[in-house]
Amino acid sequence: MSGLFARIEQLDRSVVSTIGIILAVVLFLSVNLYSILALNGARSDLTEGKLFTLTDSTRQVLADLKEPMTLRLYQSEALLVAVPQLNVYAERVNELLRTYSELSNGLIRFEVVNPVPFSSEEDRAIQFQLRPFQLNAQGENGYFGLVGSNTTDDIETVPFLSPDQEPFLEYELTSMVITLASPRKKVVGVIDGIGVMGRENGPPMALIRQMQQIYDVRTLVFDPEVIPPNADVLMIVHPFNLPVRSQYAIEQHILAGNPAIIFIDPFAENSPTDPQNRNNYLFPTSTLATLLNKWGVEMPDDSVVGDRQMALRISGFGGPNQVVTDYLPWLRIPAEAFNADEAITAGLQLMRMTSAGSLRAAGNDNITLTPLIQSTRDSNMIRTVDIRRRGDPNELLEAFEASGVRQNLAIRISGIVQTAFPDGPPPLQRPDEVAPDFREPDQIIESVQPINVIIVADVDMLADSHVVNPQTGQPASNNADFVINSVETLAGGGALIGLRGRGLSHRPFTTVAEIEDAAREKYFETEQRLSAELDETQRQLAQLQGLNRADVQFELLTQEEQNTIIEFNRRMLTLRQQLRDVRRALGEDIEQLESRLQFYNIVAIPLVVAAFGLGIAVLRRSRLRRARASIRRRA
Repeated sequence: MSGLFARIEQLDRSVVSTIGIILAVVLFLSVNLYSILALNGARSDLTEGKLFTLTDSTRQVLADLKEPMTLRLYQSEALLVAVPQLNVYAERVNELLRTYSELSNGLIRFEVVNPVPFSSEEDRAIQFQLRPFQLNAQGENGYFGLVGSNTTDDIETVPFLSPDQEPFLEYELTSMVITLASPRKKVVGVIDGIGVMGRENGPPMALIRQMQQIYDVRTLVFDPEVIPPNADVLMIVHPFNLPVRSQYAIEQHILAGNPAIIFIDPFAENSPTDPQNRNNYLFPTSTLATLLNKWGVEMPDDSVVGDRQMALRISGFGGPNQVVTDYLPWLRIPAEAFNADEAITAGLQLMRMTSAGSLRAAGNDNITLTPLIQSTRDSNMIRTVDIRRRGDPNELLEAFEASGVRQNLAIRISGIVQTAFPDGPPPLQRPDEVAPDFREPDQIIESVQPINVIIVADVDMLADSHVVNPQTGQPASNNADFVINSVETLAGGGALIGLRGRGLSHRPFTTVAEIEDAAREKYFETEQRLSAELDETQRQLAQLQGLNRADVQFELLTQEEQNTIIEFNRRMLTLRQQLRDVRRALGEDIEQLESRLQFYNIVAIPLVVAAFGLGIAVLRRSRLRRARASIRRRA
């Protein structure tokens, strides 16, 4: 060994360097060749939600396929050349589609089509209504879309595979495969009391539009006399003042073994308002008290859930003053609030609820009540009248005391129940609207099987403001995922549940929010004191000037009163300046926080990594020198 080192030391350093470089190149090429041959398609997914790992749900769907289908990727090579940033995503799409084909045991045939301008392939792309992109001034178009077909000529398309939708790519592809494997869509009948299906000939809400991609969503009359038997799932939204006959129709449909999801609310902030007075809600409260009581469930209709830990931070006005504070009734629901043992909620990360109610067991031992969404223990009930007043939200915070009890915001109930109408069916209120040959079915006295009902104590969660980001159109919460998961489970499916909620665009920086909260608390007391002094000074000044007293409004002021007014004005200006200084100091603290974060991300962390790497290099060099010195001494 010593002779080998001696011969190496005798070689010219340039020769040694050249040999080392050649060996490094050979090693690099060998490793890459081995990776291509042995590790083709292998990847490591380091994202928090494992967004790019094929889920067990997709694998099960592909393993259960019985009929063949074809997935054709219309991918214009000219478009990839014109938009180079699309290349990486295109490789990802191709790779994933090949994986689908491999895992389907040959039942999925994957083809790539290059729709050259003015070719028959482009004609088919146009026929399938794929989204074109103009490539040049001559009007030639490029395409990047997907067309799926099955043996019965059913067609499903994705007009454009947008890179912005990459977190949802697997969901989109698996949904297409499921639809082609089972072309008949489940029917969801909607009793709509708030306008989710569209108001005044407007389009349906974003959540319903998502549901329509998967289900046959049909509007039922708000006060139905009879529920159509072909409704696979009944969806009831904001049932206010429903006639007894409609409640009976709903009950009989559920007792017959049909599932339902019901949205009720003690204070539906998105309910219709009086056109003459927008602060006057026409139908703010919804309930099905007769049925709920029979099913062993109750919801107080005069109070909503407030939660200090889940309260949404708002910026608005409390009376005349602008405030930035936590608003107790508006809830930002984190992952910890969802039941991890239920498929409906296990994968959800974030939801929004507004002035939600509390669902409680009401003494029916035959009913199993399973919480799906709960508040924290730092919660309690707040009177609805205090919410509708729209006063200073800080007053709610100051008066709030936690109950130490978690409130149920959404539940699932199951069990054998009796009818709530033991005296027989209520008479039809509109007999002329039913079919001429209609015959009243025999009343179901006891459910033919355990009922399957999901109850949500909030209607506002369905509104667009709670579901999508208005700027980007991307999901702002998992509200839609929760509803679609619920419907899919009730309808007897569930294959797509594991894919929803994985690509949520809103990723809140909770640690940063906590630091900002600490900065606000630092100035909160001073700001409150100055605001109170300013309000009192303005009140006294207004009173002195006679603004609140018509009988002295035109009286001549004495010199002493004029001096007092001047002093009050000076005091008011001083308080305003101090208040501005406090708020500017708060803003500077938050800006300093942002600057520190930018410094850590852009400078500090890269320097630490570089220093760490340099330290390792120096340590290795030192060890090598010591090893060589030791060998020389032994030689």
